[in-house]
Amino acid sequence: MGPVSWKNASTLIVLARNRLSQAVINNKNNDVQKLLPDYSCMLLKRSSQSKFFANAFVFPGGATEVADFSPSWLEHFDEHGFNREKLASQFVVSQQDKVPLYADIPNSDCIPEVGYRISAIRETFEETGVLFCKPAQIHGQSNSILKADDLIEWQKRIHHNPEEFLILCKKYFLLPDLWSLYEWSNWLTPTNMGPKRYDTMFYVCVIDNIPDVRIDGKEITQVLWTDPYNAILKHVQGHIWLAPPQLYELCRFAQIGTVEDLKIFCKSRQQKGIERWLPIRSQSEEGYTTILPGESF
Repeated sequence: MGPVSWKNASTLIVLARNRLSQAVINNKNNDVQKLLPDYSCMLLKRSSQSKFFANAFVFPGGATEVADFSPSWLEHFDEHGFNREKLASQFVVSQQDKVPLYADIPNSDCIPEVGYRISAIRETFEETGVLFCKPAQIHGQSNSILKADDLIEWQKRIHHNPEEFLILCKKYFLLPDLWSLYEWSNWLTPTNMGPKRYDTMFYVCVIDNIPDVRIDGKEITQVLWTDPYNAILKHVQGHIWLAPPQLYELCRFAQIGTVEDLKIFCKSRQQKGIERWLPIRSQSEEGYTTILPGESF
């Protein structure tokens, strides 16, 4: 049996300002003091029964759905002042050198950069109950109030039927907050990582406060908010296990100390486009070694 083909997926790295996380690390080797990042990252622990990265701590996200690329989404945005041309001008960084993932969409009329963002927002809401939407600016109309109990009910409904996400946004005059998501990276699951493989777009969202999170306790069993440095430390010490893309990305974030610098970096980095990365796993007597971008055997 040959390798399993990749399924398209979308992931959201949620980074939230956390004023309590600012602390000093004492480096015993050279007595240099380093300030921890002033933000925390949302990590979700996958169930031990999961067929993909069981027990791993990952970013929220999952497989894309046809509903994420429905032409009705463009109609919804158009009704609230964002026509196709305006959306394309804001989110299509380049017409050339696009990652292959953006060419693989179920509907040729959609804008890939919009559809994959909608997918990341929908998946994040399904897994965590955190809804990255903003009120539509409508003259003469007022938004209905979306209460906590309503959110719980819609979280369940969308989990069972992705088409319900558009229904939610129409009912409450909401727009998926595409503007808060920055393109970050594109990862391919290696050939020998189990029965499922994904071609995943990673986005970054930086927010000012840690939101309330609601998990189902089945697919996701735990939520961990921690700064990148301590997440890496917990992984090294064996307290948690980070999947290779998560570990790599957290190492990148650990180099950025403040939320303000993070926002500036994400915005400028997005303009340079992204690459598609395929880690290589090599087996030896001691176990597996994962070769990540920039490394060599």
